This record gives sequence, C-alpha cells and structure tokens, in this order.
Amino acid sequence: MDQESARLTMLKSLLGIGESDNGKDVLLEFALKMVEGQVLSYINQDVLPEALERPLVLMTASYWKGAGLGNEQAAPGPVASVSRGDVSTSFAAQAGTAATAGTFDLGDGGSFFGWRETLNSYRKLRR
Repeated sequence: MDQESARLTMLKSLLGIGESDNGKDVLLEFALKMVEGQVLSYINQDVLPEALERPLVLMTASYWKGAGLGNEQAAPGPVASVSRGDVSTSFAAQAGTAATAGTFDLGDGGSFFGWRETLNSYRKLRR
C-alpha cells in the first residue's frame, strides 16, 4: 500500500467511513492534499516529514468535520433568531462551524487546530 492509500484508509477509519465505500474518496483525497499543502507551506518544506504523517491525517479529519465536508445537506445549527408575527425561525450556518470558516488561519490568531506547536518543530526559516 502506497503512502497516499494509507493516508486515505486512516482518514476513512477516523471519519467512520467504510473502507469499501469509495463514494467520497475524491473529496477525501482533495482534503488530504489541501491540508498537506497548507502544512508544507507553513513549515517551509517541500516534502512532509515522516513524523507528520499521522498528524496530517488527524488535521484533515478535524478540517473535514469542522468544515462540514461530505454532507450532502448541511445540518442546521442553533437557532439564530425567532420572530413571532408571521412565524419566522432562522438557524446558524451549522453547529460548531463559523460562517467564515477560517480553518487554516496561521496568522497571528490562527491555531491550526492547536497543532501550531507540533508544526513549529519542523518549520524551516525562509531564505
């Protein structure tokens, strides 16, 4: 099993997706590549260090769940407002997610799902 297949298998296990269920593989592979690209950009390296293989899969699972990927219909979040005249109820975008989804903000306020300290160990200075 190659590295990408192993990542995909681990990610599917973490997300509770059956190994033989291939319906979301394209999206899962895209998410893995996107998170890997963000990590590589942050640590200023061209190749992911072997020690970051498992954290990469965990970060991707967190991103997948936090961004609500793979859901055909987004689950409604908590009630945002209620009007009594003519009865109107509106819901937040999705429970647990922000509408702006600054999931990979690595600026001053970004935490990269709390993995910043782990990634900093592998960060190289730019020349």
